[in-house]
Amino acid sequence: MTYTVEETDAVLEALAHLPIKALEGYLELRTTLELAPWGGSPYNRSNAAAANSRTMEFADGKGFVWYIILEHAEDAQRRVVIVDLNWLD
Repeated sequence: MTYTVEETDAVLEALAHLPIKALEGYLELRTTLELAPWGGSPYNRSNAAAANSRTMEFADGKGFVWYIILEHAEDAQRRVVIVDLNWLD
């Protein structure tokens, strides 16, 4: 089953300023999040209650996203919301 991936307005703004090569890496990351979002690293390893808050790198480690996985068993809704994006140039 796949996940729907969404970006916050802040992430969309950051994407508008990324170089083309970075966008290619971001699109690969987005595809990964659609299929296997739990593969990212926990955002806060010491808080097990926030296990759905994850991070993942892209573009050879120059890009970094923080995202939240939302799953609702009663309606089979599966979403990933990318909350923040950082780019090291």
